Amino acid sequence: MTLEEIDQQDIVRDYLSEAEDAVNVLVALGKEKKANAESVVFVDDDGNDAIAKVYDYRYYTWKSGDTFDALAYRLLGNADLGSLIAFYNKIAYEDAIEAGTKIKIPVLTENAGSTDNRIYAEPEKQDAYGKDILLDDTGDFAVSDDGDIATCGGKENLTQSIALRLASASTKRIRGSAYGIRSTIGEAAAVESYLMSSIEQTLLAEPRIASVDEISMTGEKDRLYIKISYTDINGEKGEYSGNI
Repeated sequence: MTLEEIDQQDIVRDYLSEAEDAVNVLVALGKEKKANAESVVFVDDDGNDAIAKVYDYRYYTWKSGDTFDALAYRLLGNADLGSLIAFYNKIAYEDAIEAGTKIKIPVLTENAGSTDNRIYAEPEKQDAYGKDILLDDTGDFAVSDDGDIATCGGKENLTQSIALRLASASTKRIRGSAYGIRSTIGEAAAVESYLMSSIEQTLLAEPRIASVDEISMTGEKDRLYIKISYTDINGEKGEYSGNI
């Protein structure tokens, strides 16, 4: 395969990477639901209009003898929010609720489920790094102290993602051919400038990386040792050192 043919394949892979990211964004938008923060207008006990910010809801099964005020005191810590529960469920009279009916109790505080992902979080509160399964030095799932599968988040997760992308050859993948590095050090066409370009484009296919600032590399037998400086989408500088 000539360098021209390889470049043509690279262009196609770049388009596929962009399309893959766009699809991920569309899926995230399509999953938006009631868990997104919303403002709920209700009438307080003094007869005045009030606004509550609701981040989510949980179900409660109505029991004989329940009242909105009692539930508000028990579940929200404030009996004055009984009218909020009524307005949130669009129920005017408690007498109309039969025992066994499920109603929604609004969640008035943020938690990890509503702030730590791109689906539910407000843009300025999103966790741009995300969480994933932590891999050990052998590539197997790491195990936490309590015996469960360990996870990693923050910049550690981004670093692991970079390592996985650079360790994966896109030409060896049956699916997701836009993922991974374009060539390995063992290929005849992999001259230094081509490898530099390949590494840079592989990194830029990672949506959490905004720019690649510097790449340096040295070869030793069949290993290529690289050091990369980059800027992530949070504007923070990062470095990665490893070999492929």
